[in-house]
Amino acid sequence: MEIVILVSLLSLYCDKTDAECLVISPARLVVKYGDPASSNCSSDTPVQMGWEATQGGTDLTDKEVKSLNWRVDSVTDWNIKPTCYTEGGQCLKQLNITVYKLPDSVSISYRKYPDPMVEKHHYQLQCLVQNIAPIERLRVTFYKVNTTGEQTELDTQQKSKDNIKTPENGIYTLDFTPSRDDDRAQLWCSAMLDLGPEGPQPPPVMESDSLNINVLYKPQITMSPGCFSMSITEGDTLSLNCSANGNPAPSYDWLLPQAAPNATEERSVVTITNMAKSHSGEYTCIARNPLGNSTCTVNVEVTVDYLPIIAGLAAAAVVILLVVSCFIYSSYYKHTRIGHYQLKDMLPRRHKNKQVVHHNRMDQSFM
Repeated sequence: MEIVILVSLLSLYCDKTDAECLVISPARLVVKYGDPASSNCSSDTPVQMGWEATQGGTDLTDKEVKSLNWRVDSVTDWNIKPTCYTEGGQCLKQLNITVYKLPDSVSISYRKYPDPMVEKHHYQLQCLVQNIAPIERLRVTFYKVNTTGEQTELDTQQKSKDNIKTPENGIYTLDFTPSRDDDRAQLWCSAMLDLGPEGPQPPPVMESDSLNINVLYKPQITMSPGCFSMSITEGDTLSLNCSANGNPAPSYDWLLPQAAPNATEERSVVTITNMAKSHSGEYTCIARNPLGNSTCTVNVEVTVDYLPIIAGLAAAAVVILLVVSCFIYSSYYKHTRIGHYQLKDMLPRRHKNKQVVHHNRMDQSFM
């Protein structure tokens, strides 16, 4: 107790008389456990000095010197506190030294293994960092990467400063509520030992293996053309695709407005050829799996295309008009042309004309 009080008083004295006190360079060391370390103690004026330490300590020098080096080939004391002092204990300076050790392993797991993991349920993950020092300088980060390769930082944690120098195991937990988008995603954690500017740069980071997650979720229909009303022309083919996302993969059922002999169902697709007016109504798709079901209804209206009918009637009217015209023309031609120019009617007229001409000639001869 008396030694502690003496050291405190001497440190206070040195702080107040810097010109007469010792200078340690570097003033702070960050050393990996088992590595060598060294620092130099110096004074403006020659004094007798020494190093007090559990490793590499030296007695007070016989002669007055202006500097004295402290060196250790392998630091193995987690609580080492090298202190430089002068003759008579007039001044003391302690080297600020941090001894660190990288973790033996970093792993991620479930606190309680889910069987299976279901969307919107709550789970707890843990990141275990084994045998690391000092644990107060450790930062643990949880990450997630989805199937598209997008990485998300979920949380970063750091233990409170408890001034523990020796290696310890650190357990860090994360509350996780998965969604359907997290299916087939990967989770992992990283442990970064940040020892400040005197420590290794960049700070060493050790990552866990990835934890592949499988998330179960009820079906969600992604229907084409969608859950709304639509119209289709009579005689055309109707095809509805009721594809759904779900884990496990969903099964499908269709509710049709009436039994259609020309309807075929193949999993998520229903097809009806040669649609008729009687096929109008609601077409409902049901996608199911053990977690629930999802429905989608499409209201289909079958319309009649009158344009072909009108075109057919117009064509028929044209044909009828042509037939009637031909009949009228044929009847008129026979009556007016063929009836006035028969051969038996033409011959007498020709003889009468010849006689008239003959008499006319005779009359001219008598004159």
